[in-house]
Amino acid sequence: MMSKLCFVLLSMFVSNIAGHGMMLDPPNRSSLWRFNSSAPSNFNDNQNWCGGNWVQNGINGGKCGVCGDSYTDPHPQDNENTGKYGVGIIAGTYEAGSVVEVLIHLTANHLGEFTYSLCELEDPNAPESGEECFQPLKFEDGSERFIVEADDEIVRNRIQLPNSTCERCVLRWTYKCGNSWGVCDDQVWRPGCGPQEHFRSCSDIVIA
Repeated sequence: MMSKLCFVLLSMFVSNIAGHGMMLDPPNRSSLWRFNSSAPSNFNDNQNWCGGNWVQNGINGGKCGVCGDSYTDPHPQDNENTGKYGVGIIAGTYEAGSVVEVLIHLTANHLGEFTYSLCELEDPNAPESGEECFQPLKFEDGSERFIVEADDEIVRNRIQLPNSTCERCVLRWTYKCGNSWGVCDDQVWRPGCGPQEHFRSCSDIVIA
């Protein structure tokens, strides 16, 4: 997997791909085609951005689809289970209670922060039940978020999995950007305050 991952990353560096970011290890549903030829292709797999900043925050009241689609898209949404890209291909198998290294590729760095969460699918033949299914995960050091530095491009995070098993779980990366300007709690106007753009990636995994 890692040698092929290196090839994929190199090919992305030398091509002029506009966009923002995605989870590549384990591969998210929209990026599986880069590693598995049987997966449906999404050439905009780094743009699971909740419909875009204006759609998310200007129209949908800050809400986002559980896996990065626009909140108001019909179900199953493209990146939900049973959607266009959620075809049930397992992207990784991990041991219960283990620490997993997750690889994120930021094709455009917008500062901000990463968080991770996990959903055990109630029905593998239906979309995720909703936001309440996703339970927050912690990093190996016990923290709950990763602060993005200005020069971050390839980011490796170590995530603590729960000490329980599941045949179909969804590992989700959420990127809350920090480059939009807004009014902060101290009433000062600065970047990183107010409504921000979000990105999400969902990967199907097994915890055994």
